[in-house]
Amino acid sequence: MKRLGHLSPFCLRIVTAILIGALLVSHHVVPALGQMSGASPVEELTATSKVAIDFPTGLRFTTTLSLVDAPMNIQTDEVDLVYLIGDDETERLIIVPVSELRQADDRTIAVGTLIDFQQAGIPPGLEVTFWWQVNRDNVTLARSQPDKTTWFDNRQEWSELSTAQVHLHYFGLDADFAKGILDSAQGTITRLESTYSLDNSRAVSIWVYPNQDSFRGSLPANSRDTIAGGSYIGFSLIAAVIPNQSTSEIGRVIPHEISHQVLFQATYNPFTILPVWFDEGMATHTQVGGTSSYMGMVISASANDSLFDLTSLAASFPFVPSQATLAYASSWSAIQYIEQKYGQEGITALIVAFRSGVSYDQVIRDALGISMDQLNADWKAWIASQIPT
Repeated sequence: MKRLGHLSPFCLRIVTAILIGALLVSHHVVPALGQMSGASPVEELTATSKVAIDFPTGLRFTTTLSLVDAPMNIQTDEVDLVYLIGDDETERLIIVPVSELRQADDRTIAVGTLIDFQQAGIPPGLEVTFWWQVNRDNVTLARSQPDKTTWFDNRQEWSELSTAQVHLHYFGLDADFAKGILDSAQGTITRLESTYSLDNSRAVSIWVYPNQDSFRGSLPANSRDTIAGGSYIGFSLIAAVIPNQSTSEIGRVIPHEISHQVLFQATYNPFTILPVWFDEGMATHTQVGGTSSYMGMVISASANDSLFDLTSLAASFPFVPSQATLAYASSWSAIQYIEQKYGQEGITALIVAFRSGVSYDQVIRDALGISMDQLNADWKAWIASQIPT
């Protein structure tokens, strides 16, 4: 399906027990560190926050802030709501100007604000860690202790199943069927780690909708109607549509998306991301079903001299559906070729090399001992050799 992005240093690949209530209350008190002055240590705040889910827009905060054992008489320019999303360590903030603050009494100020996740393209199903800061002249004078809440689709009543590496949230599905989704996800993680000698992956959260209509309401504005799920790799999050009792969709969707998550963690580095042909090739190679027409498709494209070069599939896939399908088929066949020629050891060597952050051509040289151009030529020759005579 489609590869997108979001406001973190990571990237997102789109494919396709009830939780906490919509209103959460937190109250933290931390001992004050000293009297406030320009050169003093940062004071610590008492923050009492009511956090309401306003789905699909975001989280609305109604908060009172006060200093411990001291009047709240800080001369401030602004108050910041600072937050982290999921495993992402990028600090984001909402600036609340002093004009929007209200002095509740001599010890307390009141503040309200919204984190608009819909506008930012942040999907539901994520833990949010947040704290408050009081600033003057770009200097933080006081800070509250971090607190946590969850941003999720509270239109539904979710049930939950878990293993050590998978947290499954679902509604509208039979319990036994949901257990099959959980088993598929954990089994895929275990198999990929064993096959390619990978370190244990971080836990992945999966949120499953039983139909397209309920899922569509969770998507950002202007999303394509054909989107049937997503693998938000920077957030260790998967969202998917799997109709109740559709075991074929479990096999097609869950291993595919888990592959994206595991490979992202196994190859993450600050310099490069996986080329799309390798990432999607491994995902389609891992899934069960949905690929039976791929070899015939690439053989036909080879016969018509319309087969993609792998280098043209490094950054993105075509938008036109027929060409996108051919791109998936080409990527799948490239992984088939590499595994046949170099074995599972060749795939493992590629995963290790991609983690190093060097250029794609250097990855191929380090892992397989040939250039990217040579790999492309060898793969195309292998496909051409299968054209019926």
